[in-house]
Amino acid sequence: MTMIIDAARKFIKRLARDEQGLTAVEYAVLGGVIVAGITALAGTFEDSLSGAFTALFNSVSS
Repeated sequence: MTMIIDAARKFIKRLARDEQGLTAVEYAVLGGVIVAGITALAGTFEDSLSGAFTALFNSVSS
């Protein structure tokens, strides 16, 4: 029984020192933040771009 407990303790210690999985999670969170930011700004950018083209076409037509 103590062998199983010792093996579990070693596994938990090794898992606590492993930082490879943490890096993947950090990149996933960063990617989510970037996508959320792009989505939030897309509507504003679309309105600004539409206004700029409208002004351009109106000045060319005149």
